[in-house]
Formats: sequence, structure tokens, C-alpha cells
Amino acid sequence: MNVLVTDGNQRAALAITRSLGRRGATVIVGEESDRCLASSSRYCARRITYPSPYREPDAFDRFLTRLVVREGLDVVMPVTDVTTYAIARNQDALRAHTGLAVPPFDAFERLTDKASLMHRARKCGIPTPATHVVDGIAALRSVQDHVTFPAVVKSTRSRIPTAAGWTAARVHYVSNQTELRQLYRETSYLASYPSLIQERIDGRGMGVFVLCERGAVRTSFQHLRVRERPPSGGVSVLSESHAVDPTLRQQAARLLEPLGWHGVAMLEYKENRRTGIPVLMEVNGRFWGSLQLAIDAGVDFPYLSCQLALGHRLDLPASYRIGQRTRWWLGDLDHLLLRVFDRDGGPLEAAPSKVRAALAFVRATAPGVRNEIVRVDDPMPGCLELWHYTRDLAGAVRRLLLRSLMRTSAAPRRPVERKP
Repeated sequence: MNVLVTDGNQRAALAITRSLGRRGATVIVGEESDRCLASSSRYCARRITYPSPYREPDAFDRFLTRLVVREGLDVVMPVTDVTTYAIARNQDALRAHTGLAVPPFDAFERLTDKASLMHRARKCGIPTPATHVVDGIAALRSVQDHVTFPAVVKSTRSRIPTAAGWTAARVHYVSNQTELRQLYRETSYLASYPSLIQERIDGRGMGVFVLCERGAVRTSFQHLRVRERPPSGGVSVLSESHAVDPTLRQQAARLLEPLGWHGVAMLEYKENRRTGIPVLMEVNGRFWGSLQLAIDAGVDFPYLSCQLALGHRLDLPASYRIGQRTRWWLGDLDHLLLRVFDRDGGPLEAAPSKVRAALAFVRATAPGVRNEIVRVDDPMPGCLELWHYTRDLAGAVRRLLLRSLMRTSAAPRRPVERKP
């Protein structure tokens, strides 16, 4: 079986490559750079470099179509929102030459647009944050008096398609109307594109992950985000497998079945600290960063997705290990540094002290906690990631020292008083 895995610098791409390579598949890793995390794995048979799907989406589409036809690939597995968007949009042409486990393009659009998702979730009876939809800065005045602070501001899309390619968006936090207006004035994608202003939900993060076959949920998995980067909420750096909450699985079915969803999806929740009720934050129609945890616990989503793409019977697991922990070590180190140097940039209610955060970091290096990137049978990805991390950290330190020296040299000097 020949499988192309896109976005080789993503942690999920490495997890897919290892999963399929260990099962004997010939894994080709694609990325827009020559050397990447997944291509350094011993389970990568070959790497290819393609035009950037972010800056040259049309060239990427043409390259992928030619590659699939020329290579006779059995399965293509996109990893990020951008490549999943491109492949789902072009799936009718690609399916004539390869196997795909991607949702209908219209379904992907409906759930990755956060405004559409919030509307659909409320109709399905799923708890969501109180939300105001704002179509650019011109529409801000009509809603700003109705916003409850503190609030969270985000684009309706994590990646925004523009004439110049894809623009990355992030989550912002504001405490009052002044900060809200200033944020929209200073952030071009909020000023120009639709966005959401939501109530801030404080509580622990959790994820529910599913594999669907033409709308039917075939298997599911759930984890708790023990720690995230940034600490106020982001990607999981230490996660633990939990039993799937039947209510959350039913919510996934209510959302995805009517859309005929095909392939994987991640439903991201925050458990409201005041009420204990999980609140839906967003849905990602792609593989997720902490995919390795599900594989370690016994739900091999990449292998099942290949079976789905090829139309084979699914070897569904009867159960998986509860309490399994997987740690992205360098991501967890980032979490600690952000906490120690107060560089998070977001709210940190009920956060431990810096000393307790450091102790928790050390305690996480315990028997049974598996390192997501560093594996004994496949050491090169860990070495490559450490080299890149060290290089980037050294560059950041140099820039910090340079700014400090410039501020010192620019400071006015006090005149020296001379005695008569």
C-alpha cells in the first residue's frame, strides 16, 4: 500500500507515518520544505517537496493531481485544515485515481466555519459559549454594547483564504470595550473578515475524536488536556486518555451524521468550571496534534482511515486503555517557560504557582508517560526537533539581548555633576 501523508512538519503527520510504516505501508511524506519531522522517520520511504498550499494553492492542486496519477498512490492523507480543504474540494477528480477518507466539501466548510458551527450546534441542543458574530470592524458598533467581559475574540476560521493565499488567525482575549475596539483596529483580519466575540469559558480542555463512515460514527476516543501551550488554552502538550462520555458521543453523531461526514473529526470542549458542563468550542475536520495518544491507547485512527479510504472492512477496537498519558516534551517545556516568564498573553485563572508548575513539569517524567516524539525505535525525529528548537531558542535569546542593548544605549545619560 502506497500512502502519501501531507504536511510532514506536523506532529500528526509523524504519528501517521509511524503507524502506517509499522504496518508495512510504503509511506511518502510531503512538505513544502526539503527536510521535515515526519520525513526524518525510519518509517518514511520517500519524501517529496510540493508547492506551498498556503501561498500557492492552485500550484499545489496541480502538483498533487499529477503526482497521484503518476505514482499510482493508493491513499492520500491530508493533515492540516489547508490541505484537507484543498483535497476535499478536489476529491471528485482525485477519487478516480486514489483512495480518500475526507468529508464532502460542503460539510467541511460548514463545520470549520465557527459561526456556522455555533449555529448548527445550538440547533442540535449542544452547549456553546454565548456568541456574537461580527462581519468586520464596521459591524462592531452594533454588538459591542451587548458583550459580556472578559471575552474571547477569534476569526470564524483558523486559516482565512485570501487572494494572496492563506492567512493564519489566533485567539485573542479582551477585558473591556476599549481593548475590544483597539484589537479590531490593530488586527487586519478581524477588521476585514467575519469573527466571533464569545464569553470566556474557564475550565479544563477535552477532546472527543471520531471516525465516521458516510455519516455514521464508527469509533470514538476521548482525552483530557492536562497541560496546553499556551497555558491559557491551545495545543495539548500533556494529555490523558479517558472513557468516552456517551453524551458527547451522541453530540458528535447529531452534528456529523446529517452532513454525511466521512473520515476523522475532532470536537473540542471546555468543561465549564462553574457548572461542570462540557461546552463545545470548535470542530476540526482533520487529524489532531495529539493523535499519537490515541494510537498508544489502542485506537489506530491512521490505519482505520486507510481502511475507510480503500473501502475495506474496518478493524474496529473493542476498547482502549484508560489513563494512558502522552507528552510532547518540548511543547511542555514551552508551557513551563511561558508560565515562569509570564509570557502567556491570556487569562490564567486557577493556575498553579511558578514553583508548582516547575514541579509538575518534573513529575510528568514518570514511568508510563510516553514521549510523543522521541521513540527508541525511531530516534531521528526527536533529534531533528531538538536541533530546530535549540536553534530557534538561541535566535530568540539573541534578539532579546539585542533589544536590551539597544534600549540601554538609547537611554538618556544623566549629566555628571562637577564639584567647584
